[in-house]
Amino acid sequence: MPPTKRWSSADFDAVIAQVTPDVVALLGDGVPRTMGTIITALADRHLKDDVRRTLMRLAVTEQLVEKSGKYTLPAAEAGQGKAATNER
Repeated sequence: MPPTKRWSSADFDAVIAQVTPDVVALLGDGVPRTMGTIITALADRHLKDDVRRTLMRLAVTEQLVEKSGKYTLPAAEAGQGKAATNER
């Protein structure tokens, strides 16, 4: 079995910087998506583990909202709350 790659902070940041724009573009329509759906949608451009790491980082830094196993952009989450308030 090949040795596991040791990740530096710079390696990690570079991967996040590459994958983030595609994740944000995918979620830009406001439709919540599961991690699996996002990974599948980006499979032709990014490694599965890179997408997974990016989703985790973006969720921890609150650049994505994870709710019930689905990811959205924070602005989409806020917009849904406003729409629900206006309907009452």
